[in-house]
Amino acid sequence: MGSEQENSPVIDTTGMSINQIGIVVRDAARTARRYSEIFGVGPWVFLDVEPTGGILHDEPLKEEYGVRLALANLGKIQIELLQPLYGPSTHMEFLETHGEGVHHVSLGQVEQHDEIVAAAAGAGIGIEMQSVLGGALTYTYLATQQQLGMILELGKPVPDGTKVDLEPWGSYTPERPGRIDLACKEIVQLGVVVGDAEAMAKRYWELLGIGPWVLIDFQPPHVAEGRLHGVRMRDEGEFHIRGAMANLGEMQFELLEPAAGPSSHREFLKTHGDGIHHLSFGVAEDHDEMLEGFEAAGVEVEMTGRLGGAVNFTYVASQGDLGTILEFVKPIPGAENTLVPYGTYPPAES
Repeated sequence: MGSEQENSPVIDTTGMSINQIGIVVRDAARTARRYSEIFGVGPWVFLDVEPTGGILHDEPLKEEYGVRLALANLGKIQIELLQPLYGPSTHMEFLETHGEGVHHVSLGQVEQHDEIVAAAAGAGIGIEMQSVLGGALTYTYLATQQQLGMILELGKPVPDGTKVDLEPWGSYTPERPGRIDLACKEIVQLGVVVGDAEAMAKRYWELLGIGPWVLIDFQPPHVAEGRLHGVRMRDEGEFHIRGAMANLGEMQFELLEPAAGPSSHREFLKTHGDGIHHLSFGVAEDHDEMLEGFEAAGVEVEMTGRLGGAVNFTYVASQGDLGTILEFVKPIPGAENTLVPYGTYPPAES
C-alpha cells in the first residue's frame, strides 16, 4: 500500500457509528408534530436546557444560553431537534447564518472522548462548542465544518452512580399513524454538498479513517429525465455532479460537488456552503406511495432524476417541515446500471 494508506487517522472511528442526527429548527414543537404527522414518529420528549461550563469557538462562554430539545427515534437513528432560545451558541449562529438544517451528526458517548478532543486539537481542529448538561453529561462539538462539511459530536460517558439532572417538561405522542409507512425503513445515507469532493474524501480518510472512497461522475447520458422544482431539465444540458461514497458502519457518506448546471446541490452550496444536504432512506419499494404521502402532507418534490438508467432518485422539499431534504430511491426492475466509478481514494494499487 501507499504511504497515505499506511498512515493512521487522527481519530480512529473503527467500531463507531452515527447514532444521532441533530437538526436546528425555529420551532421544535411544530417540527416534531410534522414528523409525527408525516411518519408517525414518536413519542417525542421535550427538554429546555441551560448548559453550564460552556466553551464556544475555543473560548469560555460568559453568557447563559438556552436550547429547547425534542428527541425521538426514527428507526435506529435518534432525531434531535434543537431550537435555540436565547444567548450565544453554535445553534443560534447556525440558525442565523444558514436557517434550519442538519447541524451535526453524533457518535454518541465514547470512552475515548478526551483523547479524541486532544487529537483533533493537535490536528488544528478546535472545539466548536462544549458544555455540560444536567450537571454531569459533557458533550463536545468538534469544529469540523471546514474539514468535513459537517460538525461532529461526541459525548463523554457519565461515571456510574452519577445523577444527570435532566427532567423533560413534556412529551408528544402521535394520535394516528403517519401518512408514510416507516416499517423496515432506515436512514442509510448522509448527502453532504461540498466544494471539492475528492479533497473532502481525502480529509475524511486522514481525519477519521473513513474509506476507501468510490469516485463517480454523475452527468449525462448517465443522468437523465431530471426535474428541478417541477421543471423538466434538458437531458443534453451541462449537469455534472462529482460524487464520492464511503461508509462508517451502516451509514454511507455521499459527498456531492456540483460542478456544472442547475441542481438542488448547487442551490444549497451557493446559499449554505458545505453542509448536509439530505438524509436518504435509500431504496424504497413503496417509492410511489411515499411520494403520494408527502403530496398529501403538502410537501412538494425538490428534484428527481434517473441514474445510470437503473434507479430513479427523488428529493422531497421537506426542509421547511422537517428541517432537511429527504431522499428515497426507486429501482427499475431488470435495468443494468451504466454508472461506472472513475477511481477510488486512496488510489487502488496498480
